[in-house]
Amino acid sequence: MMVDISATRWRWLFAITCLIATLSWLDQTRGGPASLLSRCNLLLTRDHSPSADILLIGSSRTGTAIDPIAMQQLLTHAMLDREPRVERIAIGNNPLRLSNALLDNYLTRRGTPELILLEVMFQTRRSIDRLAQGNLDSAPEHKLFLRDLNLMTFRQILTLPSIAMPYTENEGFINLWHYRLRGAALRSGALAYQFLKNPAQSWDLASCDHTAWTQEPDWPSDFSFSMGDFQPDRAPESAIRQLNSLIRTQATSRPQQPWQQNITSGRPYPYDFENPYRMGEVTMLKSIVTQARDRGIPVLLLPLPLYGYHIASKDLNFLQKLFEDNLHVLDLYKHVPADLDRFWYDDAHLEPHLAGAITTSVLARHLIETGLVTNRNRMNLH
Repeated sequence: MMVDISATRWRWLFAITCLIATLSWLDQTRGGPASLLSRCNLLLTRDHSPSADILLIGSSRTGTAIDPIAMQQLLTHAMLDREPRVERIAIGNNPLRLSNALLDNYLTRRGTPELILLEVMFQTRRSIDRLAQGNLDSAPEHKLFLRDLNLMTFRQILTLPSIAMPYTENEGFINLWHYRLRGAALRSGALAYQFLKNPAQSWDLASCDHTAWTQEPDWPSDFSFSMGDFQPDRAPESAIRQLNSLIRTQATSRPQQPWQQNITSGRPYPYDFENPYRMGEVTMLKSIVTQARDRGIPVLLLPLPLYGYHIASKDLNFLQKLFEDNLHVLDLYKHVPADLDRFWYDDAHLEPHLAGAITTSVLARHLIETGLVTNRNRMNLH
C-alpha cells in the first residue's frame, strides 16, 4: 500500500500551524499555572483601561508597606481636586525578572503612567534559605524561575536581559540562552496544561476582588497585603502626626517579638552591588529603569531593608548613579518619624495597618515635597 507522503506532510504542517496559532493566542490572553494574586497582577498589566497616574512595583514588602488606595486619598486631601489613580504590582519573594515583564505589558497595553515607584528587590541569603525550608523539589531560585515563566510571554522569555539568579547561576551567554530556550519550552507545556485543565477559567480583571489582592491561600491567616485598610481623612503631614501619636500609644502595650530579641540593629543591608553574584539582579533592575526612562517616566527607587538593618550611603549613591537624569532614591523607613519596632510582622514585613499607613503617608508627603506630584495639571488624571 502506497503512503501519500505529500498528504502526510500537509497534515503535519496543518497540525503544527494550529499548535503555533493556539499557543500564540494563549500567550497573549492567559498564563500558565499561577496563584490568584499573581494572575491578578498579570491581568492588571493587560487591562484595557488607561494607565494609572502612579504605578507601584515591588515584592511583598511593597505589598504590606504601601497602600495604593490610601495613597490616592492622601494625595487628594493634600492638593488635588480629584483622586489620582494609583495601582500596585506586587508579588511575593523576589520578582525582579517578573516585574520587568509585567512592566513591559503595562507600558504596551495600558500606556504611560506619570510616575513609577520601584522597590529595589534583591535576594539575600536569608531569602534563599527561607525558600529552601519549604521542602522544594528544586532549588529556590529555580522555583522562582518556573513561577515567572507562567506570567511571561514567549517574546519576554527569549529576550531576557539576565537570568537574575544570585548565588548559583553564571550569567554567561551560553547559560542565558539555555534558560531562554528551556523557558520557552516549559511555557509551551504550562500554557497547554492550564488551558486543557480549565478552558473556561475567567481571565478578567473584574474577578480580582479585595481578597485576591491581599491574601494568598498558602499565607498565614494573619498576614496580608495592605489595600484600603487605612482610610485617611486628611493630608499626609496631618495624617503622619495622627498616626505617630497612635503608634506611641499602642506600642507600650505590644510585646517585643521573640525573633526581635536576637537581632542587632544598625547593620548595613547586604545589597553588595559590587559582588559578581549581584550581576544578574543589577542588570534586571537597570532593564526596568530603562523601560521607564525611554518613555520619559520619572522613577523613584525604594530600598526596603529588613528589620534591624540600615542602607549604607555607598549603596544609595550606587542607586542614584544608575540613571541620574530621571531617577530618584528614597530611604523610606529612615524618614518615618515613628518607632515601628513593635509593628513589624516579621523581620521583612511591616504590619499593614498602622505601620503601613504611616509609611504610605511619609511616601505621599515625599512625592509632594519633591515635586514628583504637584497638581492636577502635572498629573494626567484619567
